[in-house]
Amino acid sequence: MVPTPHALAIQAEVRELVDRVQRLFSAAHSTDVRSVTRDLTVLAHYAMAAVFGPALVERAAAEEPGITLRFLNEGHTDTPMLWDGHADLEMGIIGDRAPEIHIAQVYEDRMIGAARLGHPLVRGNRIRLEDYVSARHLAASRRGRLTGPIDDALARQGLRREVTASVAGITGSLFFLRNSDLLGNIPACAGPMAEQLGLTTFELPVETPPLPYALAWHPRNDADPAHRWLRDALREIMLDARPR
Repeated sequence: MVPTPHALAIQAEVRELVDRVQRLFSAAHSTDVRSVTRDLTVLAHYAMAAVFGPALVERAAAEEPGITLRFLNEGHTDTPMLWDGHADLEMGIIGDRAPEIHIAQVYEDRMIGAARLGHPLVRGNRIRLEDYVSARHLAASRRGRLTGPIDDALARQGLRREVTASVAGITGSLFFLRNSDLLGNIPACAGPMAEQLGLTTFELPVETPPLPYALAWHPRNDADPAHRWLRDALREIMLDARPR
């Protein structure tokens, strides 16, 4: 079956009506989230799901056993997944969103470098600027970009690095870096994961913009007890795991 143009046009309104009815009957029967059986979908990069997801799953098992969590990776194009209900919550660096989408800032992370253990250019958790520029680099971009804020920072000093490869995500880049002499960059929150995989991390020799992590959701979910639990739990987990 294929929806008609009219069905597609009223999709959002119908979904909102269904959500209202579900909240009405849920509120009428119980406000105890432990009695609710729900699938909740979090939209996030694979790396952020890997960093924060396990703690969220364990917390759900202990506090809200009826909740099943799904993590969806952002695609190479931006789609209104919060607005159309395909995702309940977005986690990460939130770009431009529709005016009605609620965005709550959590904390600011920073970029750090990553390389295989024993890389000759890395000394402790430091690398000299001249060594950094002379090395070959790996970019992690879901859109396949080869340049970014690091390159902008180097350009302001009249410098340029050589990016010889790109992969679609940070998680994949860690395995790539472990088996090569390329240098990569990851958010500091992923540092423990990189070290668990046998990589070393280091401070970048250039200053880059902060990474503002936030949560975003559609206001139709404001009063939903399960969604409120998800927002609060994930925010606490992110704050507890932030690099000190």
